[in-house]
Amino acid sequence: MDSRAAQTRDALLLSAAVVLGVLVPPALAIVGLPIAAAGIAGLAYRRRLMNVAAAIAIGVAAVAFMPGVAVAYVAPALVGIVFAIFLLPRVDVQWIGALLIGILGFADAAHEFLIMRARNLTPQAFVSQVVDSMSSTSTPAQVKQETTKLLLTLLPMAYFVTGLITAVAVILAIAWAAKRTNRTLKIPALAKLDLTPHVLWPFIIGVLALAASYGPLSYSSTLWAVGLNLVLCVSVLFALQGVGVVAGMLDRIAVGRGLRVWAWVALVVFDVFIPVVSFVGLLDFWVNFRRLPRDGATPPSPTTAMSDR
Repeated sequence: MDSRAAQTRDALLLSAAVVLGVLVPPALAIVGLPIAAAGIAGLAYRRRLMNVAAAIAIGVAAVAFMPGVAVAYVAPALVGIVFAIFLLPRVDVQWIGALLIGILGFADAAHEFLIMRARNLTPQAFVSQVVDSMSSTSTPAQVKQETTKLLLTLLPMAYFVTGLITAVAVILAIAWAAKRTNRTLKIPALAKLDLTPHVLWPFIIGVLALAASYGPLSYSSTLWAVGLNLVLCVSVLFALQGVGVVAGMLDRIAVGRGLRVWAWVALVVFDVFIPVVSFVGLLDFWVNFRRLPRDGATPPSPTTAMSDR
């Protein structure tokens, strides 16, 4: 097969991946969007911009003519992916991740809002239906009401977490596609992941809002909801930082693959009861367990216990 035929074949396969990824339902966006992102990135980094436009147009048109309101999720998600693909070679990956989380979270919220509107449901009634479907007939009504109230309060966190997970998968898919076009993207390995300390600000604001909610204020319930969502959302980021710390430590002591799997399993099980990973991630902003260079300066040589040798 000559070079031109191979390029045509690759363009067709990547275009098909875009359309296939777009057609995956929003409930499985963690699978569909990375496939679409890999296809778009593969085409864009090969300078096949017309193929990108055509594949996106076909995918969005197909979704728009399908029953439901999935296009409300797909359209903004694809805009975010395109921005990420063209900005990743120039902008720090953390800011691209923040952009994607915001866009994907908004798209998820808009999609569910349109579903509720089509069913003539309020958000409370929608969440109540979800709780009823997951509860047994013997569950007390008071428990269902409290669960509905809590889940309704934590909807922003749910959109943030799903946006975060999907954004990470999308960025990894873009990096995978870029690698196959000999294009280098500055995406750190998990063991080198070091979040910006700016993530501490929403955590501090959340803690202050929670503290203020216990005061004699007429809007204390709003402060409590805002503070709880901020603290929990940032705790997820701290957990991501903590996972990076653990990965770095396992690399440092050269743990084998089998033992590494057991270490991760034990950590996940332990973290269910005590959020140790999030605490390690929070503490790492001050302790710098992995001795990563920060603020343009390399930390002093680690002690013998932390030595690379």
